[in-house]
Amino acid sequence: MSPSYREATINSVDANPTASGSTGGGRDESGQPYFFPNVSVSIGYWFDNEGVPSSNWDTFFTAKLFINGSLVDTKQVLAGGGPQTYSFFTHTFPEPGTYAVEVRGKNTMPITVAIKNPPVEPKRAAQ
Repeated sequence: MSPSYREATINSVDANPTASGSTGGGRDESGQPYFFPNVSVSIGYWFDNEGVPSSNWDTFFTAKLFINGSLVDTKQVLAGGGPQTYSFFTHTFPEPGTYAVEVRGKNTMPITVAIKNPPVEPKRAAQ
């Protein structure tokens, strides 16, 4: 049987540092996460398995990552166990700013990703 491809129904999207325990960002005064430039960020997404079992190796769900309206990556993922599957894209944002990130399939789920420069440590005089 040849593989088939379906656009994924995206259920939710999140952004996290790619490395566990990463110091690649923080939270602002309102508790919103931000990341530093040139640090790998995982754009995670849950998609609906649409009744396709994890034993089906022929059906791939396609999702696309858009940043500020431009396509930057495409993934084709097999269904996992249960009603949803989690997958992610990784992306490095080169400059500080606010980025409109979307994961698109049958639908579009947006998230805003903030990139800020790391805090500058005050220099201490030599003693």
